Amino acid sequence: MSEQFDVVVIGGGPGGYAAALYASAADLSVALVEKDRVGGTCLHRGCIPAKELLETASVFRTVAGAGAFGVGVGLGDGANEATIDLATSMQRKQQVVDGLWKGLESLLKRRRVHLYAGTGTLSGPGRVTVRSDDDVEELEGSAVILASGSLPRTIPGFEIDGTLVLSSDEVLAMDDLPASAAVIGGGAIGCEFASLLADLGVHVTLLESLPKILPGCDEAVADVVRRSFTKRGIDVRTGVKVTGHTPGGSGTTIALEGDETVEVERVVVSVGRRPLSENLGLDDTGVEVDERGFVKVDQTCRTTLEGVWAVGDLVATPQ
Repeated sequence: MSEQFDVVVIGGGPGGYAAALYASAADLSVALVEKDRVGGTCLHRGCIPAKELLETASVFRTVAGAGAFGVGVGLGDGANEATIDLATSMQRKQQVVDGLWKGLESLLKRRRVHLYAGTGTLSGPGRVTVRSDDDVEELEGSAVILASGSLPRTIPGFEIDGTLVLSSDEVLAMDDLPASAAVIGGGAIGCEFASLLADLGVHVTLLESLPKILPGCDEAVADVVRRSFTKRGIDVRTGVKVTGHTPGGSGTTIALEGDETVEVERVVVSVGRRPLSENLGLDDTGVEVDERGFVKVDQTCRTTLEGVWAVGDLVATPQ
């Protein structure tokens, strides 16, 4: 027998949990289906850990330049040199994430949002099937909100292996810092990682295929960021296309069009994110998906199936 709710939300990221909280505040009964931990990419593998590590990098850069102000930061023999303990930094990052996650989970429970652990699929109009390792549950809702989020995009020839070629997920959980890294993609995510790694002492090459970095921003803004990056030692190359890479020794050699190469220890692929729509069971449901995998919606986020909405990275909005 299926459980009945006013609203069933698939996905516990910012789009999903915000929808669940708003629905609960309107005195509606709400089920929230999440296969991992509530909070989504933003809390666990995106915005929050990235901003925490950016703060760490900013502190490190400030301390490393303290000698110019006559402030000694040396240890041991008195050498005026700052050091970074990445393990401690990552531990602090995880403490911040865990604290916010526990707070969010408590808030959802206080607001009487029913949490279901598992993978949710749309099994018919107003019907959601939740599959976990040892159970299958059926839910029914007057409204269903799809909020399954997104995954990092990849490019041909740069498959993510978690060791040499990294996505944003792996960068935010690194065990050590490379001496050099290439960041492929000069959008917001790529620039964020280029800044982070450079401040932590990594020699960074930023590769962007378009004529300028931050293609969604005004040219004046992009120019300011580029000048700042150059001043900080980041090698910014625009209008270049990567064709592949050849691992060897302690790193890899990236091939660019025009027979140019770049040798680095790590590669960070930051070319945007793709919608995670293929596991929602949308085939033959009436919910239309475009050629890129985004769920089609109108101006109020309604899909092409009555009673079903889609929000967040699942729809084609600016990232």
